[in-house]
Amino acid sequence: MKFNPALVVIGTLAAGPALACTAPTPPTSIPDGKTASKDTMLAKKKEIDQYKRKVEEYLACEINPARVQMAQAELDRIANRFNAEIRAFKAANGG
Repeated sequence: MKFNPALVVIGTLAAGPALACTAPTPPTSIPDGKTASKDTMLAKKKEIDQYKRKVEEYLACEINPARVQMAQAELDRIANRFNAEIRAFKAANGG
């Protein structure tokens, strides 16, 4: 059997989309810190931590700078919103 480099290139290009990075789906909502229970806030923290890990994996994989920037901006937006609700939760519950 003869080795054909052209087939290797075609096979690699065809497999490319299957190996493409997929941006994770952000959490659907952030609880209101003024009214949410501690259990609700802790559950959302776990969800956001998991999302952060998935974004970090995505950022390590993605090579398109615009997509990297958008994913990082979305993570920052969600983290900032949740941190604001954590402050509201602490203020409503005595620290």
